[in-house]
Amino acid sequence: MNKYILIFKKWYELRATREKVWIAAFGWALLYAIFYFFSLGSLDKQTSILGEGIKKTNHQIKSWNIQISALKQMSESPLYKQWTDQKQRLEGLRGKYQNFLQTNLPGQWQEIIKNILGVKQDNIHLVQIKDFPETVYKATEHNEKTNLYQKTFRIVVNGNFFDTVSYLQQLEKLRPNVHWDSLNYQVVQYPIAKVEMEFSIFYEKNT
Repeated sequence: MNKYILIFKKWYELRATREKVWIAAFGWALLYAIFYFFSLGSLDKQTSILGEGIKKTNHQIKSWNIQISALKQMSESPLYKQWTDQKQRLEGLRGKYQNFLQTNLPGQWQEIIKNILGVKQDNIHLVQIKDFPETVYKATEHNEKTNLYQKTFRIVVNGNFFDTVSYLQQLEKLRPNVHWDSLNYQVVQYPIAKVEMEFSIFYEKNT
């Protein structure tokens, strides 16, 4: 290596001043090119990769912001609040149903049915309540492995005409999980009305 350096040194000293300047400039340019290729070139590549990562992150953040805004608007909508109320009522009814299925005393399940149907208004009175034997759900009665059952009830209520109509509207709106089989409405002596309702409750039962 030293031999080649000495040869280059002698050759360089024999050059004219102008040639020495050009040789020095060329040497610096060559060193810069090598440095840029191994160092700055890699840095540019890393910068480009980092820039792409920043763009993707910003895009993801914008997408999340849009989703969060949509969820916030949905949670503030009347329909979502109504759905939440219905879900809470449904959970409460499920608990009442489970309690109902575990009791055999007429007085107890009559009180449970009163709670389920909300017969608590002063101007509406529960006159009669009758239950029918438990049966396998008809849609699946031929399936030997089914555990879906139904229990049917018939109730009679008396009340003020307008209060009774309002009560029936509330039942239709707030008790969508109760299957109404029949309803007979009759004005006995205005404003007193008599309503006879038959409905079913569906539930699973381990056999």
